[in-house]
Amino acid sequence: MCETIEIVELTMTSVLDEDFSYNNFYEREQFSTENHHNVKLGWIEGVLNPCLLSMWGVMLFLQLPWIVGQAGIRDSLGIIFISTIIIVITTFSLSAISSNGQVKGGGLYFLISRSIGPELGASLGILFAFANTIVAALNTLGFSMSLNTLLQTYNIHFMNSSLVLISIGIASIILMGIICCMGMDDEAKVQNLLVAIIVVAIFDVIIGSIIGPKSLEAKASGFTGFSMDTFLRNWHPDYRSSNNNQETFFTIFAIFFPAVTGIQAGANICGDLKNPSIAIPKGTLWSILISITSYVALVVVTGSVQLREASGDVSQYINGSYLNCSNTNNCKHGLSIIDDNIMQSLSLWPNFIYFGCFAATISTALTSLIAVPKILQRMGQDNVHPFLSYLSVGYGKTNEPYRAHFATVLLASAFMLVGNLNALASFSSSIYLCTYALLNICTFHVAYYNPVGWRPSFKFYNKWLSLFGCFACFVIMFYVDNNMSIIISCLLLLLYAIASRKKYDLNWGSSMQYRKFKNVLKHVYKINSCLYHVKNYSPNILLLSGSLELRKHLVYFASSITKNNGLLMCVNVKQNRITSQEIQNDMKNSMLWLKAYGIKCLYNILDGISLNLAVRMIYLCSYGQLKPNIIFMGFKSDWKNCSDDDLQSYFSIFNVAFDNRIAIMIARFKTAKEKNNKINEEDNTPLIEDGKNRKPKTSIYYLNKNEKHFSLGTKMNKNNVVDIWWLNDDGGLALIITHMLKCCNEWKKCKFRIFGVAKIKENVATEKERLIELLSMYRIEFDAVEVILINSADNHLVKSDQINSEQEFGDMEDMFVHYLHLKNLIESRSRGSSLVILSIVKPNKLFYKLHMYTLDSLTDQLESSIILSGNVLQTITANA
Repeated sequence: MCETIEIVELTMTSVLDEDFSYNNFYEREQFSTENHHNVKLGWIEGVLNPCLLSMWGVMLFLQLPWIVGQAGIRDSLGIIFISTIIIVITTFSLSAISSNGQVKGGGLYFLISRSIGPELGASLGILFAFANTIVAALNTLGFSMSLNTLLQTYNIHFMNSSLVLISIGIASIILMGIICCMGMDDEAKVQNLLVAIIVVAIFDVIIGSIIGPKSLEAKASGFTGFSMDTFLRNWHPDYRSSNNNQETFFTIFAIFFPAVTGIQAGANICGDLKNPSIAIPKGTLWSILISITSYVALVVVTGSVQLREASGDVSQYINGSYLNCSNTNNCKHGLSIIDDNIMQSLSLWPNFIYFGCFAATISTALTSLIAVPKILQRMGQDNVHPFLSYLSVGYGKTNEPYRAHFATVLLASAFMLVGNLNALASFSSSIYLCTYALLNICTFHVAYYNPVGWRPSFKFYNKWLSLFGCFACFVIMFYVDNNMSIIISCLLLLLYAIASRKKYDLNWGSSMQYRKFKNVLKHVYKINSCLYHVKNYSPNILLLSGSLELRKHLVYFASSITKNNGLLMCVNVKQNRITSQEIQNDMKNSMLWLKAYGIKCLYNILDGISLNLAVRMIYLCSYGQLKPNIIFMGFKSDWKNCSDDDLQSYFSIFNVAFDNRIAIMIARFKTAKEKNNKINEEDNTPLIEDGKNRKPKTSIYYLNKNEKHFSLGTKMNKNNVVDIWWLNDDGGLALIITHMLKCCNEWKKCKFRIFGVAKIKENVATEKERLIELLSMYRIEFDAVEVILINSADNHLVKSDQINSEQEFGDMEDMFVHYLHLKNLIESRSRGSSLVILSIVKPNKLFYKLHMYTLDSLTDQLESSIILSGNVLQTITANA
């Protein structure tokens, strides 16, 4: 008989997802990261030109000759060299962070906050916004001074007054702010023009210096043309007083450093770049090379062609006395004199220098005024600092932050009132150094912990170089201005503290989050080699909590013990399978609940598993000293009426614990049962969210966000009594639990009493004395200590109607009969106590109905009780 075989043809599409597409993946990632603007800039228009315009600022034509006159060629080159080292290292750090994935708007703040976290990122963003605003004021003031010099050449002197000069500067800031609000559609073309003007102005100075002086007036002003003698005269520094302050290397450094702080200009508009990860490193490094080369060239040129002092008097030049003007205080020209016309006197076309100066100062101010509102808007949107949320509102199709623009203009105008270039430059230098230090330490932090997501495409960075750059910035910052550095550091700490309150609400995948994981992982691997010592005992509680809302009293009590002493693990075991969505919703609501009440706890859900298997699995999956050493659960009050399978599942938890030498802690809170109706009404109410704050509803346990008192119907105070019946050698667990309660704010005002028992009347006094001495050795204080005589013949507590037959319970063991003898003693002394802790010995055999009956009998008349059983680990010692 022939068998028919069906042949099925398998195609490749049968094993592939029909929706799988690389193009879909690409478009999804692009959509999630890009700001969808019509115009995207390349590395020249978007990074190189803005960086050059930011670095070619007020220093280029106004302050650089004076810096050479003070520091000499040697120290000026040294200042440029140190500045270059700092900005190159910082650029490497910036390039590494900016090339680690696609970035949106928000500039340096966005990069740092997403890398290391909102706390440091937001603090850095505020400082950086301040620094940029000061730079805007600094360059606008330089523009006003240059404009005044130009007008003076035409005998127009109305700007000689400082008040008028500052007023013109404030008006200029307001005008530039309006231009920024209107938008600059042809901004790239304007930047190209400004760069060209500045480059021509630089070559104008160099060519004019090569040609040399053309008149006696130029020679009398100290312009010698290229001369080795002039070069040697200006090689060494000659620090003098300025505005009643003695200049030094670091004060001059502070004045110059803002000239090279434009490296972040490309990062400030990273949302408008075609490919930020490539454009920022490439454009920034090229801008550093070009700008530093220009500064070095101008330092050498001006130091080689212009003397430090000259009278400018032609007759004195003829008789050779024009260089002795310092003796007569008649020096009007020279590098050491604050002379705004030096660059013009050296150039081939003097008037073109004014255009270069205007282009340099205005472009730098505009770059800053454009960048700051974007940073403030992004910070306001992230809601890290609440006072910035007002500035995050955008208007129009381009979402322009007009409020942030107004705040920036207002702040820059306030800084204009300082009216001193050197003071503004020094102030901004301290902030920039602090900002660059934070940028470098952020890069080091991310690279050091090296999360899987740290994959920068820019490879030419080194984490240790970034760390060195951080320390160098901080050291120089304190050398530049010690007082200002302290103020900035305090401000940084304050901003960090304010931002830290949001650290659990913002999840940006920061290295701070990964650091916590790496540290835990590192110590978990080490903990196995750490041997247990009784002095370092910590209660690791595995709480079978079920739903946290329904058994909040168990969670509160366990948290009171483990708050600062051990690990609390709450587990919700469900025997039936539930969907993943249900698990996620339960986890989310439970985390919100724990956070709202300030409870430190690990929470997890196990479904499709029995109780005993869940407990065994959790214990086996734990590690070293993190393994649970106490299983905490509620008393099964329906044990007489429930099904055998349900009861055996409950009993199996005890047997698993005893087999693994884990202590059992059973809570029986009768007050909750008596007020069952009110509990059901309140325990099932979820947390209510008002959008920002999650407010828990008040429960009958008086544990809310403001009070944080655990209570079973009444607040814990000096009228509440806690009784401890220490009845067996449990390793001191009952005493340790009591000590932890006494240290807890919710319980420390209670009256604590400890009870012991003795079988022989003559031993009562001795046992009590020894118990007091023992407690003294353990350094645990009780308000009352009592040892009670127990009559072993008092066995009428075991009633026949409660134990139906020996077949049901088996042979009664003397140990449990002994505990039943204690029933009257415990009830007579502790019935009115707020909490009773009973320490009983674990059974020698498997836990079954007789043991359950014993526990029920001991606690059925008590208001609230905790039963401890089964611990074999020494938890307390009298030794130092």
